[in-house]
Amino acid sequence: MVVTPRFRRAILVVWILSVAGIIFVSLLPHVELPVDFWNADKLYHMFAYAWLGALPLFAFTRRGHARMAAFSMIVLGVLLEWAQSYVPGRSASLADATANTIGVFAGLWLAGTIIARLRSFRDLPRV
Repeated sequence: MVVTPRFRRAILVVWILSVAGIIFVSLLPHVELPVDFWNADKLYHMFAYAWLGALPLFAFTRRGHARMAAFSMIVLGVLLEWAQSYVPGRSASLADATANTIGVFAGLWLAGTIIARLRSFRDLPRV
């Protein structure tokens, strides 16, 4: 897969802004979710952290750095859950931290699958 440095930088910027956005929203005193059903917040956690876990695989050239950046999102999720115990109107939740972790692993799997598929296209004969 041929990815230009400009594309990687753009993805890196999106990832950094996404991390900042997640930190901001996680530390707000009270968040109203657009859809409210039993454990809807767990889905939001999983999707958000899947995004944060997937982007480094596209942003970093070295696989080890990409995985380390993605796995650091697990640490971020746990720390933010702990920090929420000090925010009025919020509480720490082991279930949310677990949803964050599952999301990171799902994002790694999804990004890895997409990258593998894109690489397989490169091997196809040109017509």
